[in-house]
Amino acid sequence: MNIDSEQITLDKNLVIAQDQPLSDKQLQVCLMGLLGKNRCRIKTIPIRKWLLEYVDDNNKVYHLLVRTCTYLGNPHPIYKKRVQLPCWFNEYTHITNKENPHIDIRYIGVYHYGDEHHGDNIIFVDFKKDTYLTKKGHNSSAHIYTNDLFQAMTYGIFHKEDYFGNSITAIRRDKFKDYLNGHASEVNSLFDLFRQFNCGFTFGQWLNALDVIKEMHNNEWRQWRQAEWAGWFLEYRFNKFTIEQHVTNRMRYVGSALKREGDLDFDIHFDEADFYGDLKASDINQKETPGNDQRNLTECIYRFDKFWYVIYEHETVKDSEATGFEATKGRNRFIKSVDPSYDKDEMSYHERMKHSVRFVKMAIVELNRVNFREALTEFNQGRQPDGHARKPKFNISKKVLENDNFVVFRYTYHQ
Repeated sequence: MNIDSEQITLDKNLVIAQDQPLSDKQLQVCLMGLLGKNRCRIKTIPIRKWLLEYVDDNNKVYHLLVRTCTYLGNPHPIYKKRVQLPCWFNEYTHITNKENPHIDIRYIGVYHYGDEHHGDNIIFVDFKKDTYLTKKGHNSSAHIYTNDLFQAMTYGIFHKEDYFGNSITAIRRDKFKDYLNGHASEVNSLFDLFRQFNCGFTFGQWLNALDVIKEMHNNEWRQWRQAEWAGWFLEYRFNKFTIEQHVTNRMRYVGSALKREGDLDFDIHFDEADFYGDLKASDINQKETPGNDQRNLTECIYRFDKFWYVIYEHETVKDSEATGFEATKGRNRFIKSVDPSYDKDEMSYHERMKHSVRFVKMAIVELNRVNFREALTEFNQGRQPDGHARKPKFNISKKVLENDNFVVFRYTYHQ
């Protein structure tokens, strides 16, 4: 008997239940009903194999190689599903590409779950075949996650590059024909804003502490003197970008002293979509990064349906590894030159001071009602100096950044 796994209902609720894969006949009826019977035909291939040939309004020919999405089974997480790609998919693709290169071959997964209360939910998954064609000689699997299905139900079309570089698009049933015809694409424009920001950010450049601190001071950034300068630099550049690009009506920095009345204690508010996020700059070698107050974050997810951790990772040279603690001394001397009342000595914060950093990658982790319990672990902070317990916080494990049930957007700098 199959093990229960996560399922997404038609009204976007999460339930734990048995898979409901469609039969070959049901898959064919479903696809032909959506794409039009007059535009489709079933092509049979020897040994009980079939594909669906679809011709669009411009007479472009598609060959859809179709399989169902089902849970991988124990001991895999119950949010992870797969589409089995038999070796004949690749064999057929190689032959057809050579003999009929005009035919657009797609590897399509079909997810189905329905009940008497919600009706049938069907989601299509287009696995870009390029990376799967390299796997020769045996069957392989393409993976899809509960959160990918949830994103498709939310936006209609959701595209991502997974942790292994595979290009995957999940499509809600009502969008599938338009998507296939090239008339519909992903509509989450916030990803485009982060692509734009990343293009102008300092990825790949070594940033020295004193240079960054002086830049933030010269541009009147309120947090310029903070010892954890790398994180404040990220927030400074993000705020600068949103203002200069005139996108503060879509996303704006609300951290530090820039909060407006009613803003919650996070760094970013996405005004149009009406939800919050937090910016994190983290050493790429650290296994975890501190999150936020448990109660505030949980209430935020329930109130606004989702939350984004926007995590930028950097390589780090600690000042203790550099010559003579020059960054520590330079920072404290510079603060003293600006503010004579500054009373810290030259070696203040020398044990934790970063000499230089180089940002190399980023990811957006979405926490929503279907995945946040799995993503967060409690962070034991100990107590305040006066002995009182701190408010409990969540800790974000870096393993989350490798998990495609949580990451909705990735960028890696390539030289």
